[in-house]
Amino acid sequence: MQAKLVYASCITIWLILSALAAFSLGSRSLLGAEQQFNNRLQQLSEQLKQRLQTDETVLDSYAAFSSLDPRDESRKNHPFVAQLLRRYPQIVALAHIERIPAGRLTAFDARLSREYGSSYRLRPFSANQASALALPEQAEYFPLMFAEPQSKANLQLVGMDVWQSPALRAAIQDSLNSGRVALSRQFRFPQGETGYALVRNIDSHSEGQPILQPRHFALMLIRTDSLMPGDTLFPPGMQATLRHRDDPAGVAAGTFGQEQTSALEKWLFPRMEAHQQLGGDNLPLRLTLSWQQGWRQIGALEWTAWLLLSALLGLAIAAAGFAFIRSSNLRRQREDQLFHLANHDRLTGLANRNLFYDRLQHAISRVDRNGKRLALLFLDLDRFKPVNDTYGHVTGDRILQLIGARIQDAVRNEDTVARLGGDEFVVLMEDIESNREADKVSARLKQSIQIPYQVDPHRIMVGVSIGIAYYPEDGLLIDELLAVADRKMYGNKQAPRAAPETMA
Repeated sequence: MQAKLVYASCITIWLILSALAAFSLGSRSLLGAEQQFNNRLQQLSEQLKQRLQTDETVLDSYAAFSSLDPRDESRKNHPFVAQLLRRYPQIVALAHIERIPAGRLTAFDARLSREYGSSYRLRPFSANQASALALPEQAEYFPLMFAEPQSKANLQLVGMDVWQSPALRAAIQDSLNSGRVALSRQFRFPQGETGYALVRNIDSHSEGQPILQPRHFALMLIRTDSLMPGDTLFPPGMQATLRHRDDPAGVAAGTFGQEQTSALEKWLFPRMEAHQQLGGDNLPLRLTLSWQQGWRQIGALEWTAWLLLSALLGLAIAAAGFAFIRSSNLRRQREDQLFHLANHDRLTGLANRNLFYDRLQHAISRVDRNGKRLALLFLDLDRFKPVNDTYGHVTGDRILQLIGARIQDAVRNEDTVARLGGDEFVVLMEDIESNREADKVSARLKQSIQIPYQVDPHRIMVGVSIGIAYYPEDGLLIDELLAVADRKMYGNKQAPRAAPETMA
């Protein structure tokens, strides 16, 4: 039982130390991952800022080009615009917006029909081309006049009132307030894609006095996924999210990368997250970079070091546990040996006087509880002194050993046999029903002990006298019982016999 407890403790200690080693090595890996995370955040922020600055510069160039003559339609399909579109493929469309007062709607619809066909007229801006929303009455409208490149999808934008789109309306207002390029919230294009719009008024580029109410605006549509550099590779578990400052919480933001981590990894490993503002007040994009740590962040070196360390810890703890168990067993064996020497006769191996008194005291206590009786048999050998005088003490000691063995064979297993000293033996019989049981044992002992002993070439015979005392009839104390048994033994002492027989 003690060995099992020690082994269980060793396993528990090994598991705890292995877990601490794994935590230490994992922390080292996580520190490296944190540095990598910060570097990736800084690198990605710089790339996105450059991309936003590039988009702002492109729109400024387009606005400056359009300001040369906002009403001149010769800029459609102009080589300069075509070059911009080829060089910056992230651009979905470059468009022109014009402010139209409500009193000029009829002339505007006639103009659209003349340029694009009879089906074109002013209509609400909607991502669903099939919807037939009514155009609300308002003082001014902001329709798209044309969009480059002139694809089928972009032709569908012509005539749409961007003021009906909350995201575009807010961007136009921001551009009017700042006089700079403004970035809209994320919205869905009529083509079905999601993205952002950059708006800039064109008239602010004109010479002369500042224009308080510009009539013309340049618009650039960019896809959400185009903001992220195409060569960006995210480690497993890392995810980047782009969101406008004013995007509602329910709007799906631009998300790049995948976490791909299990529930166990989310429970065991920390999750890093950082936010970075991009583009300033006029281009208020917010980058959120998160990285859920997992098993992949622990490198092969850390795994190898942990396995080796865990194996060494297991061997050291196993050796310590084995040494402890061995030392404990040796100590217990020494204690058992000391106990045996202190409580047993060295010659015969029987209980000595100390152990016999202890067992007799416990037996008396049990008899007092259960109401039964016990018998004490006192044995004294006859004609034993001549054995020592004739054959020597070595032969006498051998005879005592043989007598002790015969006494044990003649009594019950639960009875106690002790040697008090010299040639005196006692037998403690517990739970006896009547005196006949003790008498039978006494007769059996006499018969067994009187059988001749063959020691080397000598055939030796000894006798025995036995006295019996009963508890509680003959006494309540140990000394009283021994005195009664000793007295009865002398009373039954047999007459002297002939000297021991020998046979060469």
